[in-house]
Formats: sequence, structure tokens, C-alpha cells
Amino acid sequence: MAKVDEDLDLDVEAAKPKGGGKMKTIIIFSLIGILVIGFSITLTLLLVGGKEPAPATPGQAATSAAPAGQEKPKTPEGEAPPVGDVKGTSDTAYMSLNPAFVVNLDNGESDIRYLQISASVQVAKESHLEVVKKHMPIIRHNLNLLFGSLDFNDIRSSEGKEKLSQEALKVIRDALQKATGTPIVQAVFFNSIVGQ
Repeated sequence: MAKVDEDLDLDVEAAKPKGGGKMKTIIIFSLIGILVIGFSITLTLLLVGGKEPAPATPGQAATSAAPAGQEKPKTPEGEAPPVGDVKGTSDTAYMSLNPAFVVNLDNGESDIRYLQISASVQVAKESHLEVVKKHMPIIRHNLNLLFGSLDFNDIRSSEGKEKLSQEALKVIRDALQKATGTPIVQAVFFNSIVGQ
């Protein structure tokens, strides 16, 4: 048996690869660290946002300034124009009704079971946005009831979407009339309608 032990070459140092092993590990962990730091910075910037406001879109609160030399139209405080009148004035403001509405649909003849609607409202004055924000729970409740009672086939066409817009406007104006005595919302705009 002694001969067998002599024949075995158990040189552990010679079996190790020279260099490279530790260096590869350091490079891999460095790259992973850089990716994690980059991801966390990107995520932080997306969630927190920058100091400069983004350009206003119809889904956000915004106002427009009147051109020089043009007077602003005068309307009595709190008075909303007729339902069909959605012309913007220099004081017109918009607000997105966030988050989007997601409801289960009454299954009529449609195979669509869920509906997601993203909407915005138009008011005559920027100061009216605070009133809308204050009464948002009652507005969202009534719109959820309206949207949940729909049959998706009824809103597939542009006429159906326009009819739904008018129904949503009526629901919001009725809720605000009861709550404040003034239906200050002028129009409802759908940013997206998705059925699934």
C-alpha cells in the first residue's frame, strides 16, 4: 500500500488556476452594485419627481392665461354653463379623477367583465377645483355606480361613449348640486376606456 500512496500526486497548489478567479468575482459584484445603485436612483427620481413642474395635460389641473388686451368673460360666482357648453375660457381648469375607475360590469350580452375608465373634469374656474377635490368621495361613489351598471356593448361606439360622458356629467353635477348647491363641473372627458 505504501507504493500506491507514493504514486498519488496531491499537489493542491498546482491544481488552482492562476489569477482570474478573484478578479472575476470582484468585477461581477462591482457590476451588480452599479446596477442596483442606478436602479435605485432611477426609481427615486420617478417616484419623487423633479423640482420643475411637468407641462400640463388635460388629465391634470391646469389653467390658461388670457391673451393681452382680451377681457375675461364674466359669470356669476358658482354658476355653471349649460351641459352642452364645453368651450374653454381663460379661467378654465381641468382635473384628473385619479386613480382610474375599475368596475365589474353587469354581464348583459357582452363577454367583457371588467371596465377601466380614466376620466377628467372641466370647471369654469381654478378655484372650483378645490370644491371638486373636497367632494371627490361622493363623486367617485356615484361614478362607480354608473360605470358598474353599464353593458360594454353600449359604449363600443363613439355615440355610446358620448352618451356615457353626458351621463357621467349629469351624475357629477347632481352630486355637487346636492352637496354644495352649485353644479360647477362643465364637462367630463374620458382619457381611456378599457374593457376586458
